[in-house]
Amino acid sequence: MSNTLAKTKQKSTLTSGAIYGPMIKFMLPVMAATFLQAMYAAVDLLVIGQFVSTDATITQNATSAVGTGGMIMTLITYVIQGLTAGITVTLGKFIGAKDRDGATRTVGSAICIFAVMGVSLTVIMEIGAPYFARWMNAPDVEMCTLYLRICGGGLIFITAYNGISGLFKGIGNSNLPLVFVGIACVVNIALDLILVIVVGLGVAGVAIATISAQAVSVVLSLIIIARKKLPFDVNKKSIRFHPGETKSILLAGCPLAAQDFLTNFSFVVINSVANHLGSDSTVWSAIASGYSVDNKLTAFMMAIPVAFLQTMSVFTSQNVGAKHPDRIKKGLRYMIFTALGAGILLSLLCYFGGSAMASIFTSDKDSIYYAAQYLKGYAADAVVACLLLMITGYFNGQGHSTFSMIQGLIGAFCVRIPIILAISRMANATLFQIGFFGAMATYTQLFICICFYFYIRKNDLKKFETTEEPVP
Repeated sequence: MSNTLAKTKQKSTLTSGAIYGPMIKFMLPVMAATFLQAMYAAVDLLVIGQFVSTDATITQNATSAVGTGGMIMTLITYVIQGLTAGITVTLGKFIGAKDRDGATRTVGSAICIFAVMGVSLTVIMEIGAPYFARWMNAPDVEMCTLYLRICGGGLIFITAYNGISGLFKGIGNSNLPLVFVGIACVVNIALDLILVIVVGLGVAGVAIATISAQAVSVVLSLIIIARKKLPFDVNKKSIRFHPGETKSILLAGCPLAAQDFLTNFSFVVINSVANHLGSDSTVWSAIASGYSVDNKLTAFMMAIPVAFLQTMSVFTSQNVGAKHPDRIKKGLRYMIFTALGAGILLSLLCYFGGSAMASIFTSDKDSIYYAAQYLKGYAADAVVACLLLMITGYFNGQGHSTFSMIQGLIGAFCVRIPIILAISRMANATLFQIGFFGAMATYTQLFICICFYFYIRKNDLKKFETTEEPVP
């Protein structure tokens, strides 16, 4: 009896046995970890919005500074996560093929890549912070610059955390990244409250809390790596740029990093436009504050589409390595219906629950009004976001990251940015219009992805050997 249970348990992986259950089991921790990661910046905004001052103008400026600065930090984080996806896909194929040496070389190369990336991004942020704040039309440039420089000083920890999380996801373990970010989130909340309410550091306090929490998550993850038995080795000999694995990581990750950067750059443009809407300085400040709240709310909601993307990417890459095409087809079919259902729920939440959600982050009535206005329009985007990112994850796992980049660029630069800039020139432009018409980019990308799927479907299946076990 016990032997039977043990065998059953061993088959419950992404490459053997049941399909839907293990995928959901993998996806839920990914979703929770992404949700908690979004809470870093969200808690910053919540504490600033509720406790920084009783003066409405000061509160709005501080909220906008943290929200606008957080948008830049989110943009950088998405670039890091894009490159991390290259590691996850490359490692996943070696794990699926049970190639320990290949996995070890991948990890060693990844450490070197992320070390260079972390240092480079830190230098860029420290030098460019004031220019970013001015370009974003932040109501208080000095306050926004301060937030960016402090957070930029901790980019090495943000880079390290995402790289380590990518490694664990590549081997099919989504639970440990959740544990790391959960503990770090508690640290961030505690420090936010102490540094803002007790010490009175304001915007600087929440920035210090954020990077300190990220540092805790990195230290904790390194301790776990040193003690846990893993399907790869980490030693001095392996930590170098292995040509083949470095090339594979960059070929898979760079297009995704470029896609994430440029796609989210289009949202930075929206932020810049939103910060300048309004007929006078009072309205301008309230709209900027309201959209800053929207940034945090949509970051929370995007945890669900991102979980679909990462789950489908890891599932597909591992089954590519294990040569199980039928599992990939069935997994894709299951996730299509799941993603559609999740998208409908997200859309309803945006349309009907905007004011309630915004009131969590700020007590300013004008800010709440403008935040809810944008979310009603954004509901059109939310309904298909899960489906788009899930299909993108499928393409990434198959090795079509260049296509993922191309469709992202088309959506951002051929659709979203031109539409937003056109709306910004309208005399009475509103956040609802920005949210609603911006969704046209997502629908365009989804249409391109569907066409590409039918175009490459047969060629992808020919890559596999038909030596797999029957799938239930």
